[in-house]
Amino acid sequence: MSTAQQPRPKFRVGDRVRIPWGVRKVPGVVIEDRGAIGVGGRRLFRVQIPMDPFEPHEVEMAEEEIEHLPETAPPRLDKAKIIEYLKYGGLISILRSGLGGAPARAWLCPDTLGNVTHTFAAERGVVGGEPIPMAAVFESRVSKPKQEGVASYLRSFGLDQREARQVVAFIGTAP
Repeated sequence: MSTAQQPRPKFRVGDRVRIPWGVRKVPGVVIEDRGAIGVGGRRLFRVQIPMDPFEPHEVEMAEEEIEHLPETAPPRLDKAKIIEYLKYGGLISILRSGLGGAPARAWLCPDTLGNVTHTFAAERGVVGGEPIPMAAVFESRVSKPKQEGVASYLRSFGLDQREARQVVAFIGTAP
């Protein structure tokens, strides 16, 4: 009895890939080779797509729909875009995640469109990683007793003391 030899898979677990997502392609990581279990023996892979700051999304894709992500230089974040992100909701969102339990850590990273966002996954982070100040937000403003701690925390994202204080002043403080 002869057995048909399966072609070698094009991808391995851990490969960085790009997959179709609506009208564009987004980066992801192969997390599982499901084998030739698709219709007509198509090889399927499970791909994880970062959805920072939320949990990553996992999808199953046919091998022919996936492409290798070209090697790129490590991502860099523009300081002006970091400051804008922090001023317009990013900082408050990060601080709210530090409201309960053990101190979490947050990093800034690019999203799939290249904009600044935050993540709680160190492997996707570009800058940051310090523990999020606990109880540092009150009604979408920085808690006044925590403002110096928050300004210090902002330095972990590459801001200098003056820029950090400007972000806090822009957001405002509350009792």
